Amino acid sequence: MPPRESTIVKTAMASVDAGDAQGVALPLNYVVLSANEGDTQQLAVALRLPGVEKDQNVMIDTGSSPLVFCDKSLIEEAVNITKTDYAQCNKYGGELSCPNDPSAGDSFYVGQVFQGQGNITANNANTGKVIASMDETYFVISSKVQNYFCDGPLNGIFGVEYSVANRGHKLPSPDFNILSLWNQSCEIDNKSVGACNTANMTSVNLPASLEQTLSENVDSGIISAEAFGLYCDYAATIGSKVDTIVPSLGIFFGGDMALNNTFFNSGTPQVAATPNCWGEYVSYFLILKSIRVPGLNMTQSGFSQCNDYCSNAQCYTDSGTSYLSVPLPQSECNGLVNTDDDTLKKMGSMLLDIEGVNGNTITLSLPLLWLAEQYVTHRLFCTGTSGDFILGFPIFQHYYLAYDMGSKTVTFVDLPLSNANETEASADGPALDGNNESSSESNESLSSTEAVDGSELGVTIESSSGTESPSSGNHVHSTIGFLAVGSLLLAFQYIL
Repeated sequence: MPPRESTIVKTAMASVDAGDAQGVALPLNYVVLSANEGDTQQLAVALRLPGVEKDQNVMIDTGSSPLVFCDKSLIEEAVNITKTDYAQCNKYGGELSCPNDPSAGDSFYVGQVFQGQGNITANNANTGKVIASMDETYFVISSKVQNYFCDGPLNGIFGVEYSVANRGHKLPSPDFNILSLWNQSCEIDNKSVGACNTANMTSVNLPASLEQTLSENVDSGIISAEAFGLYCDYAATIGSKVDTIVPSLGIFFGGDMALNNTFFNSGTPQVAATPNCWGEYVSYFLILKSIRVPGLNMTQSGFSQCNDYCSNAQCYTDSGTSYLSVPLPQSECNGLVNTDDDTLKKMGSMLLDIEGVNGNTITLSLPLLWLAEQYVTHRLFCTGTSGDFILGFPIFQHYYLAYDMGSKTVTFVDLPLSNANETEASADGPALDGNNESSSESNESLSSTEAVDGSELGVTIESSSGTESPSSGNHVHSTIGFLAVGSLLLAFQYIL
């Protein structure tokens, strides 16, 4: 029996064929990487370059803007592709020194931008059928890469952020030595440490692939909504074999379908505003107004870091981040695992109040027992009241997300268990006894300088070790500094 997601995609595309809908529905695959490969979980789409009869499993990322392929042999294998005089060198995370950072390595990629004269196609991994094509596409093939989106079965990244995050570097000629853009200082445990050598090169903003495509398709009348949506059957991912592509556990909706599909229509849409920076939209920033737990009579507000989004980039939703970060004292996360299941059920949910459009407030609800499960599995972090607020991959357990690049909004639509095909076991979470080794391990990486209970939430807590998970050094989220690929002319053309 085919996965439910495959049936939904087939039904959706049949409605396009019949002229009853505009847009596209693409099956997305799921992968969770092993601890050695970064322990990240991602949705991926199977793409093929022209002339290459092999799927490239490219992760979908709302925290970046490029289309990047990892395997440099594709330069020789693909047909009808042309070198451009643009390249990218992008490094993530903080500065490392040689040899003072043992067992560390920079996360980066460097590669040339190519243009395809043939189609890059999106395939259904279950059937091998071509569902959509990307024509006259600009993309990067990495010459050197050290990043989790090239680990395990992943072969690249397809970022879907705004154009302001897209910056490329002009080359003296298409035959320029691309590897010279990475200045290696040393190797530590066979991992490269260095920096991008692009300071003296001309930097330009390039149109973001998906944003340009949606805009052009609106202008041409193919679609009327410059939007896309992401769904993942999160409960079905639990227990997946690591470093293995699991077909059809998610769906990408493009165009009008993003705002008119079975998930969007089955819940209550709540529209969050995504603020701009100096008049330009960069990322899917969110303004968190308060966190409430009615069962504890607890309210925390005053998250000034979410108002300074252009400088700090601490509050956003990002499918490429494998965890949730909430700006609460570490003691609140500790409390989740020190409380028994029945009590957590009775206390209900954590409510996140986020700024909506037109001055409204939207409220997302996450069950405390489920949050406890995320915590013990390293998918939830308490970052201190001045720390990061990130709605990463686990948010798909409870919400379908629609990103409208035309209206600059993100819509959260609740997924009732009966509609979302979620399992009760996942919603109930783990058995908690207050003595969990995983929780103590994550406490070391996110320890606070002071422990505060729910009655003392007016106190500001400073995080002593930053606000990211142990594996977040490989994170792709770009915000303003991401060096991205040029224009990707993506034609969502359904092929019979």
